[in-house]
Amino acid sequence: MVDIFMSGESIAIPPRIDTYENVAENVFVSRLQQTEEREGNIKLAKFLAEKTNEPVFVLPHIQPSQRGSGKIRTLFFPKGVKGNKNPDFYFRGRFVDGKCMVNTEINDIKTSKRKIQNRLSFTQSDDVLLEIPLTYPKDIIDEAIIGKLNSSKHNHIVYVKYGEVLFIYKKTSFL
Repeated sequence: MVDIFMSGESIAIPPRIDTYENVAENVFVSRLQQTEEREGNIKLAKFLAEKTNEPVFVLPHIQPSQRGSGKIRTLFFPKGVKGNKNPDFYFRGRFVDGKCMVNTEINDIKTSKRKIQNRLSFTQSDDVLLEIPLTYPKDIIDEAIIGKLNSSKHNHIVYVKYGEVLFIYKKTSFL
């Protein structure tokens, strides 16, 4: 990993930054990010970069089953990517997986909370950027995410795109 300086602060960037394309202000996309999720990932990265005014790197997607992928993965991923995982973003020196909730149907409160919590899988990355439809009430979102974070042993962060607003949740609180 290499550090660069922007506005007087050191920012963690992924290796082989020369293989990234600057697609919007503070949004850098790996040329190896050629998946069906590419456009959705770019949309979420633009949102996060705009709201935080910090760089967001859309990481490469490298199939672990691909021959020679181990060597390729060590060249193109920042240190710390779990085994055969493909996190979507590198943001603030942490791995972030992007998720969208497409089912906007609201059931009872318990089911609605479970739907949100089921999208908060931390198997790919440290943190999650989750787009939640405006049909979900904010208090249900708060309870679901804070409950999931407080039940975890780790200090995950959940970034929520709720319309055009960014909410940032950490263990035992949200910002």
